[in-house]
Amino acid sequence: MYMKTGTKEKQISRRLVLKHGQKRVTVKRQRSYNLMLDSACKHFPNIPKDVVIFQTNQLDICDGYYVDITAEIWSDVIDLLNIVEVTQRAEMTLPIPLPLDASAISLPDNQSAPSQVNEQDSSYAPKIFYKCFQY
Repeated sequence: MYMKTGTKEKQISRRLVLKHGQKRVTVKRQRSYNLMLDSACKHFPNIPKDVVIFQTNQLDICDGYYVDITAEIWSDVIDLLNIVEVTQRAEMTLPIPLPLDASAISLPDNQSAPSQVNEQDSSYAPKIFYKCFQY
């Protein structure tokens, strides 16, 4: 394979280095994102296939930062890379919702929370706020 850059022709290796942590492995350069995904999962079995992400910092557009390589652009950039970082998508945990039950809210002096608040009566909220923070 050859890639033309300006007036020079540069030979593109048929191999690519996949890297995860300290482990590096040379693999066949796959033009198909899914085939490269299969190869990454074969060599890094501790990463589930559904969370694998390919990243690089080798493209000029990256400005030195690691960026995700999506399936949509894989075939456009694969010939420009020598090393691809194999990482996994971070799992986001959702916060635990607070109870909406008024009886679960404890107020000072054994007062219960009102079941309904008149939105037009704004004088009620400051009183509750003040009582909660009285010493």
